[in-house]
Amino acid sequence: MSKTNNRKKLKTAIICITWVAVLSPLLGVFTLLSIADDGTLPDITTLENPKTDLASVILSSDMQELGKYYRENRVNIHYNDLPEHLVNALIATEDERFLEHSGVDLRALGRVVKGVITGNSKGGGSTISQQLAKLLFPRKRLSKKELVVRKFKEWIISSRLELNYTKQEIIAMYLNKFDFLNNAVGINSAAQVYFNKKPIELNLEESAMLIGMAKNPSLFNPLRKPDTVFKRRAVVLKQMLKNQFITSTVYDSVRELPLGLDYKKADHQEGLAPYFREILRTELGRLLRSKNEEGEFVIANPDGEAYDLYVDGLKIYTTIDARMQTHAEKAVKTHFGNYLQKLFNKNNLRWKNPPFSNDLSKAQIDTIVNRAVRQSMIYKKLIGKACSYCERPSKYIETSEDGFTCSYCNTFTAKKTKAEIDEIISAKRKMKVFDWGYPKHEKDTLMSSIDSVKYYKGILRAGMMSMNPHNGHVKAWVGGPDFRHFKYDMVKKGTRQVGSTFKPFVYATALELGIINQCDQVPDIEYCIEVPFNKNRNKLWCPSNSGTAYTGAPTPISFALANSMNNITASIIKKGSMVNDVYNRIAQLGIDTSNPNLIPVPSMALGVFDLSVFNIVSASSAFANHGIYIEPVYLLRIEDKFGNVIFQSEQDARQVWNKETAYTILEMMKLVTRGVKHPTLKNKRNRPLVGGTAIRIRSRESEKQPYAGISQPIAGKTGTTQNQSDGWFMGLTPDLVTGVWVGAEDRSVRFRTLSQGMGTNTALPIFAYYTKFINADDSLDISQGDFEMPETILTPPLDCSGYSSPSNTREPAFNNEWEESENEEW
Repeated sequence: MSKTNNRKKLKTAIICITWVAVLSPLLGVFTLLSIADDGTLPDITTLENPKTDLASVILSSDMQELGKYYRENRVNIHYNDLPEHLVNALIATEDERFLEHSGVDLRALGRVVKGVITGNSKGGGSTISQQLAKLLFPRKRLSKKELVVRKFKEWIISSRLELNYTKQEIIAMYLNKFDFLNNAVGINSAAQVYFNKKPIELNLEESAMLIGMAKNPSLFNPLRKPDTVFKRRAVVLKQMLKNQFITSTVYDSVRELPLGLDYKKADHQEGLAPYFREILRTELGRLLRSKNEEGEFVIANPDGEAYDLYVDGLKIYTTIDARMQTHAEKAVKTHFGNYLQKLFNKNNLRWKNPPFSNDLSKAQIDTIVNRAVRQSMIYKKLIGKACSYCERPSKYIETSEDGFTCSYCNTFTAKKTKAEIDEIISAKRKMKVFDWGYPKHEKDTLMSSIDSVKYYKGILRAGMMSMNPHNGHVKAWVGGPDFRHFKYDMVKKGTRQVGSTFKPFVYATALELGIINQCDQVPDIEYCIEVPFNKNRNKLWCPSNSGTAYTGAPTPISFALANSMNNITASIIKKGSMVNDVYNRIAQLGIDTSNPNLIPVPSMALGVFDLSVFNIVSASSAFANHGIYIEPVYLLRIEDKFGNVIFQSEQDARQVWNKETAYTILEMMKLVTRGVKHPTLKNKRNRPLVGGTAIRIRSRESEKQPYAGISQPIAGKTGTTQNQSDGWFMGLTPDLVTGVWVGAEDRSVRFRTLSQGMGTNTALPIFAYYTKFINADDSLDISQGDFEMPETILTPPLDCSGYSSPSNTREPAFNNEWEESENEEW
């Protein structure tokens, strides 16, 4: 009996031990899951709206991406925008049973446990859902015990993700969240950075390479370890073969193909319209932070807070046309790179202290150079105005007795004495400098900081803007030759003397007020205006024309404008209240007359004051829009990441000129490029003297003038300021108004001769190249026709047959501009 009881007890014990052995792991797991589910896990709302930093995207009018503003270069895309082989590669490599499990793959987990026990690991056990959980809620530094609990937390999160999202959504979230390195966060950025493609355009081998990076992007970095990445890609393709996503034939044909990288660095300095994007960034920051009288943000998110341009995934719609922007940038590079900078370099070598003109003394040059050195990055680093490592500005720098510490990157820089700083600034070192003649326009050289300042002073700058005069949309914006080396924008931020590009406003005002008639003839004589000189007396300003004697011949008003004759412009501005009339008129054209440097004086007729390219283009646009000024716009609207419009631009419009005046001025400006014969004056060959400062645009295209050969009607105006410091050209067609400025950073760095430095030679060719490029682009619908004549004008306004010009003797303004006609005899 006792033996029987003992057997029963033994049997019961064995059963209990067996159950304990079986249930203990389950109880352990249950216990750990209970510990893991401690209230710190993200709730349903957080899981449904995970916090992700999204880049704000800038879009052109033709829906091309111009650039992004971001802390992380990420733009989410939908599952439908992913190629099938990319998804298959991810599943085959990272989670073969992804479509079968609910967040945790027990078979894979068992394989991991067995590998740990036997020491023969055959891969990880984390599912795509678990990896997504890790990406959405990153781990901190944990102890081994905390790491175990964290693993279980990720199990719970992944299971909850599976409950709240479809498998397709989880795939898309994972690929959108993953960091592929090299500023490529998410599959959209990765496709652009590594292959210059949209994700949907990725082929099989490209998809396999990107998925191969998911195991360890630092180890499988295609820029640093292409051989390792090549082998890893083969593993991905093998997994796709194993899981029957591809055939052996496809596998064999693809595995030996090169990586085929087309790397495009994700950098705000790269890409189209960098000057425009930087101006836009500043204005967007101001716009998004603006508040109303109650102290509330004018543009607020659902929480009432300001949108963050760098993390909120805004879509910014602009008026810039990517095709026209490309043509504009190419036009500047073509003229500068092939001709003008080489000419300028030769020009500068003839000065005593190149590149500065002989107008300056050695002391003045030293002052300019030393000021520029103090503004350089290396100098700011040495004196603690910028971090020596990350180049963050002074607000991040903490100063101590020993040196400077950057609060952003924790870099310490020891203080230097003045002697040490001077020695560093004067010492030659290796550097890259801008040069049109080298790949990517950079060359390696050995220079000191002082040498580099002088070198860059000799590089020509440019500003160019093109806009639609009928709706004010800015279509192209080139703020300089190369944004990496020249950050200062010369479209809107920089201002320079506008010279004769201002004259059409003088003529238009006089026409509008009946002070002149377009068929008037004015004697080509000296005209003087009495202007204040000091408190006690006045002086006479008598502007003349460059290199020509007065002929005394009656000269048509239209010829005077076409040939940019300063004396005849002076004869107009001195009449009656013309100075104030012109001043008031330009205020209606968007020019800020509250500027203390812009005052109503007679010399304004010759463009003695500084304006921006943005100012002069937008003001001139009214001529091409029937006299109506429309405020220029380049930001159309802003949408949040859900597509809701949070900002819509508004524009002012006003009638400044009557349409008859506007058309007449266009007809007169067309003579600048078409040419016009003087009614009485002859050249040396006894032929009628032809005027027109931009008629070379009509000449035959040649090796010397490859930009020429344009036949379409163009209303134009050249401008050249004193000493050839600035060259301008304004070109108007029915659909576009375009302005170009060319000059050096300092006005004392200039061309020696008028023939080389006039706007006809410096700025006009850029406009001509641009015009030829857009005309050849079949995707653009830009008119090459003529301006529409108002129905109220019965005969062409420059048809002066039968008109008798009244006697017209007047007197002047200050000669700030020196123009040269295309006809050298003039």
